[in-house]
Amino acid sequence: MSNYWMSVRSFLTAPLAGLVMLLGVCLGSEKRSLDQFSNDELLHRAERAFMMRNFLASEKYYRELNTRLTTQLAKLAPSEEQAQIEIEEELILGPFGLGHSLIYLHRYAEARDVLEQGLKVYPDWASSHTPLLFFRDPLFTGPVLNDLQEQMKGVSDAVPWLLHGYIQFFGENLDQAAQSFSHVLRSDRSNFMASYFSEQIQITQKKSRSGKLDRFKEVDSQTLPVDELIDYGSSFFKNSDYSMAAKLFKRAIDLDQRVPVVHIAYGDSLFALGRFDEATQAILKGLEIYPKYAENPINRRDFYNDPSEFDLQLRNLEKYVRAHPTNHNARFLLGYNYFFTQAYEKASEQLRAVLSDKSLYSSAQYLQTLIQKFSTQKTKKAL
Repeated sequence: MSNYWMSVRSFLTAPLAGLVMLLGVCLGSEKRSLDQFSNDELLHRAERAFMMRNFLASEKYYRELNTRLTTQLAKLAPSEEQAQIEIEEELILGPFGLGHSLIYLHRYAEARDVLEQGLKVYPDWASSHTPLLFFRDPLFTGPVLNDLQEQMKGVSDAVPWLLHGYIQFFGENLDQAAQSFSHVLRSDRSNFMASYFSEQIQITQKKSRSGKLDRFKEVDSQTLPVDELIDYGSSFFKNSDYSMAAKLFKRAIDLDQRVPVVHIAYGDSLFALGRFDEATQAILKGLEIYPKYAENPINRRDFYNDPSEFDLQLRNLEKYVRAHPTNHNARFLLGYNYFFTQAYEKASEQLRAVLSDKSLYSSAQYLQTLIQKFSTQKTKKAL
């Protein structure tokens, strides 16, 4: 079991009484049932529930870890002579997992409070856990960001600005994060969270993406875990190295076939490389595992550091389809890309053309259904 070390001075800055109030206590049989789990078992259950988007369950498990962390800290009596304390990794992740679960449950003030307490206990969190992949996934986080951005229109409350900045920081959108935290600091110069992340942004900006990729060795991909393969693949894609991105996403798929977004990311990389038939098969696999991926409005252009590159790739696909109108894979891929740029009429035209293909029917029909749904919603909103 791994451990984190932190300074006693940082630990002492966290007001434990306030933290206990934030954490809450699970009562009755539910509390007794959680007592039977080790820290490691609780963390495993929490992470699994979180990735399955069962945020109520992940909140419960992370809250228990957070309670155990508070209990452990309360029992310690650090002194000036004691330079460091040792805390189990599973416990130190508790406040952050709990804060993230609360974010996705749209309980923003609670999330801010528990995340701040976590940062005061473990101030190395930002430098040790960047990025957090789920914050970079538009499907996973898009609805929360939209909600926060709507609330940010009310300038009196700092909470949506702080959480927007937090998400953008761990999604590696440092410019947007800096804008959010700067907004808070203009009216509250002593704000802990905004000050903390403003400093972290300055540190992180010194580590450029190009420097990270220059140090990457392709041979390392044979030993990297899935999450790091996805991270590197996304970075190479953003850096317009679609070939390397495709290799890393394929390696991640070989290690774990169950992650839908990796199949789709692999397909997007193959699309960028002009390998249209392979791209369609990869995307179909991702949609088969998790069809709800298409239910949130994602713009494919936003995945590119330079959106004009997407426009060029889309024009190449359009030319290919005009020259090969009987290639159903290419026509589905074109409809898919139109769909994810909200060009619904064009998307529908291409998707209708492939409904006779049994291998494409299910996904094409599902996207068609969503087009009708989105178009209806747009019409009602206009009225």
